Amino acid sequence: MKRRRGAAWQAGEPGFLLFLFLACALPVLALTALLTPPGQAPDEPAHLIRANSLLQGALMPVRKAGTDPDTGKPIQQVGVKIDSGLLTAGFGKTTQINSRPVVTSADLTAMQGVPWTHQRIFASIPNTATYFPLAYLPAAFGLGVGKLFGASPFACIILARLVDAAAYLVIGAATLAVAAYGRALFLAVLLLPMSLFLGGTLNQDGLLIALACLACAGLTRGTPGGRRLGLAAFLVVLLAKPPYLPLLGLFALPLARPGFWRRAGQVIFVSVPVLIWVAIIVLFITVPFGKPPYHPGALFAGPSILMDRTNAAANLHILLADKARFLTLPLHTLVLWGGTKLKEMVGVLGLLQITFPHWFYGLWWGVVVFALLGASVSPRPEALSLPVFLLNGAVVLTVIIFTAWLIMISFYLSWTNVGMNFIDGLQGRYALLLLPFLLFAMPVLGRWLPEWVAAIPVLLMGVFDAGYVPLKLLSFYYFH
Repeated sequence: MKRRRGAAWQAGEPGFLLFLFLACALPVLALTALLTPPGQAPDEPAHLIRANSLLQGALMPVRKAGTDPDTGKPIQQVGVKIDSGLLTAGFGKTTQINSRPVVTSADLTAMQGVPWTHQRIFASIPNTATYFPLAYLPAAFGLGVGKLFGASPFACIILARLVDAAAYLVIGAATLAVAAYGRALFLAVLLLPMSLFLGGTLNQDGLLIALACLACAGLTRGTPGGRRLGLAAFLVVLLAKPPYLPLLGLFALPLARPGFWRRAGQVIFVSVPVLIWVAIIVLFITVPFGKPPYHPGALFAGPSILMDRTNAAANLHILLADKARFLTLPLHTLVLWGGTKLKEMVGVLGLLQITFPHWFYGLWWGVVVFALLGASVSPRPEALSLPVFLLNGAVVLTVIIFTAWLIMISFYLSWTNVGMNFIDGLQGRYALLLLPFLLFAMPVLGRWLPEWVAAIPVLLMGVFDAGYVPLKLLSFYYFH
């Protein structure tokens, strides 16, 4: 009888945590969508352009020759066409007061009054053009419904955000319902202020973080169906973020267990569309990023000429000239900015302007670590033997570290100014896609801690954030 009661409690646990997730996440997502001025989320205008392009049937951006408006030099552009009124509304309008963008009553009236011009202009979006459009479907649906009912561009953007937020809630709820263990960690990642802020805007990174959690949740089940769900969810992530491809190898684990080669075959099968998409990106989409005029950095061996573009070939030559730089540059970058990136993982909102007190970041990281450690002493459907765990745990950590390294090198090649001695463009939010996979590196030290106990600190922070995060947005953008 005692065993049946424990099993019944375990069966009811997902519903309990799911309800609390919705109660904590819904206010932050909805108020983020409503309070954040358009254009005040990372790269939001570019994401808006990409989402809107789906309504025009433009599944792939167009690469074409253009002219730099500042220098008159010929350049390569990649982008799509968009209604100029919607594009204007996408950048929003604020007034700089006390070194922050404040929405005055005049700004709000101006944003709400931007009309449709019905004149489509070409918008270059090299930073989002490479993303496969699946993750933009919710935002495109919101834009389409708004247009169908004659809403203004501003109202369409808000509606698209709300649909994105609803999709985030659905994926998050599915994660908790599907997971066989590790729900405390999934809750922590899903309720981080950074995750919720992105989930309530048009930046697709919020949905990708939620999909990474869903992929890991499917993997926890250890069943063919759960693995297929995880592979499908993570395929959407990889089509938007190909540098995360090494993580796909984790879906072939565990090693030294029956069925490994069958699982490895599934991984290879899923990787094929990603590799095809990468080839399409390289051949037909990717163009150098425009930069403010700059002189090459100290690692550039040529003459100090003025440049205004990234140059992947030049930075690759710099890495190959001293192969130790493949390691020293990422390490040097982490030494310089590692602490900042840890804060950004928890949450630096807006256009990297809205920060929280130091104690807030400390509490959140304590909560994440507690949730991760809790996975070691919480019930699991099956525990690996110690030798098999040590082998698989080492593989998991190696793959995660290698993926992080690959992401950093890709930013040196694609985004960093030529010859710089550090890697530019990295944001803490990119590491949130790696965080759920740490679950599979945690040893099983016991099965005595119910998951809801491990989740209590996460939920306490989530309840606190339900009021604190929207208040932060309100005070930053509207109090002056």
